[in-house]
Amino acid sequence: MHETLDRTVEIRTFNTISEIEALPGFKKENPVSPKNYKHLLGDYFLSDEVKCCLLKDNDKLCNEGHKWGFVAVLSDNSITLVGNDCAQTKFNGESKLSADRTKYLNQKKHEEGLERLRALVEQKDSALKEVLQVKSDLAIVQGRVHAMREKLGPQTMRHLESIARTGAYVLSVTGVTIKEYTDKKGKKKTDRRTQRMTLGTIANTSFLLDEKYRDVLHNLSDVKKAYDEAEKIEQNVTTLKLNALTKKMDIIELARTSAFQLIEQERKFAGSDLSLLCYITADKVERYKSAKYALEQANQDSGKEKAKEWFAERDLIFRAQLNVTKIEVI
Repeated sequence: MHETLDRTVEIRTFNTISEIEALPGFKKENPVSPKNYKHLLGDYFLSDEVKCCLLKDNDKLCNEGHKWGFVAVLSDNSITLVGNDCAQTKFNGESKLSADRTKYLNQKKHEEGLERLRALVEQKDSALKEVLQVKSDLAIVQGRVHAMREKLGPQTMRHLESIARTGAYVLSVTGVTIKEYTDKKGKKKTDRRTQRMTLGTIANTSFLLDEKYRDVLHNLSDVKKAYDEAEKIEQNVTTLKLNALTKKMDIIELARTSAFQLIEQERKFAGSDLSLLCYITADKVERYKSAKYALEQANQDSGKEKAKEWFAERDLIFRAQLNVTKIEVI
């Protein structure tokens, strides 16, 4: 793209049709073709479609509606409109309009990139402070995740990490219904039926994955250097360098967003129904650990006996909801 950059191209974007119609020389339904095209005056981004004035092979106007296109000057210095799609697909790639379109869009993207970087630089001090705060907040979350690993069992943690990687948030269990009855011979028998059932969902678990933090912290590691580079950028910077720096700033912005998402996920996870953790594994020790952890997060008494009692109460509630005799972990 940088090979076709033309700094003599003037960027002018029209946002209303009235602006265009007020231009000296503008004519409605003014045909444009490779034969009478002279140069581009600018481009338009409108809320409503305007009809394209491209002259087709049958000598009729295109009349397709476009919200984005170009304001073109013709050989007689009159002005007309041509839609972007038509300028791109219905003019020969070697035509002057096609070449002008490419130069114009490249220069516009270049100038927009410069403008965006300068806007970011204006927020440099606050952005750097925010990044420092984000790093601090992430460290706190990582500390809580480490503590969580110590409190929950290994099977439970592996399952939670699997949920984070696969997105399989639904927690399925086996609902068991047991009914006793007397057969025709007077013998007591038991009818046991099982059914796979959904107990709930465990979402917002990505904050548990170590790699998420590595990626974010890596992308935030040279944030000051990137802002310093952006601060020194000049108008005549090469497009190649501008694109590289823009990409770096985009990665930083994405990392900041990802950091906020991790922090928010931990908050939402902590506020969710943590009793579901007790149904990840059939291991009794781990189930009681999960119950104890859930009580701790709710700032309730989390002693061993209290955890067992609380789990029994939650199990009773879940069984009633599913209308089953017992719940078995799959």
